[in-house]
Amino acid sequence: MATEREPTMTRVIPAFKARQNFGQLLEQARYRGYRFVVERAGKPMAVLIGIEEWENIVETLAELHDPEYLESIREARREIELGQSLTLEELKAELAKAQHAP
Repeated sequence: MATEREPTMTRVIPAFKARQNFGQLLEQARYRGYRFVVERAGKPMAVLIGIEEWENIVETLAELHDPEYLESIREARREIELGQSLTLEELKAELAKAQHAP
């Protein structure tokens, strides 16, 4: 029963407080998109994030190891730099023309 997410927020929390409030932290990470950096003796030790964010991270890491995907990003950047890209409005106009062409 996920609610509309709030903007991502990262909070630093001591390990003893994380232990005391673990269930609540899980709820906030999963349903509100909060991130928690858990510290012990003032040193960051771990991060608690929701499962959806974790799955997005894993997917992104897999994409970043795909040479074809990386090349497509480089090619898109080159096209943008050379002015060979379209705005959304230009793309919509071209698609509309193509639908009405014989």
